[in-house]
Amino acid sequence: MARLRPARRSLTAATPAVARRGADQLGHHLRTLAGRLPASRITLVGHSYGALVVGLAAMDALPQVTDVVTLGGVGVGAEHADRLGPVRVWAAEAPDDWIRRVPRLRLPELGHGARPADAAFRARPLPAASTGHDGYLLPGGPTLAAVAEVVLFGAIGTGHVRPDVTVSAGPVR
Repeated sequence: MARLRPARRSLTAATPAVARRGADQLGHHLRTLAGRLPASRITLVGHSYGALVVGLAAMDALPQVTDVVTLGGVGVGAEHADRLGPVRVWAAEAPDDWIRRVPRLRLPELGHGARPADAAFRARPLPAASTGHDGYLLPGGPTLAAVAEVVLFGAIGTGHVRPDVTVSAGPVR
């Protein structure tokens, strides 16, 4: 999938337009994957503005999509986790992530809904160390281990993934 990221100093970043295009593209890929592997279980992971992309995609997702993980998410296009359908929604937000300072705004075609890590959103919390906005998936960190557990088992705290072990992906086939 192409990298979809609005310009940082542009009003475009405050709108869901680019994310909607990304969600449409992601939905196409998900339908292809589900057609080829109908028994698969799919977890969508989005960081920052990517959380909005996966959130919008989850609203129309196939049953194979079981989990949505947001890391430092600006929003997912909804006010509550249950608006994303039957998926489990997980959220991590580092205590020193600058995303916490972004004002919450929701007007027609402007804003992204509640931040997934806000308690009122009702996502399942993931651990996050003080690593700023870009440190969620650092090797050895608690968020990486928790995301791995969600992807592999649909839950955290299983004890099957140790945070001190580096998780790496093999070649995609």
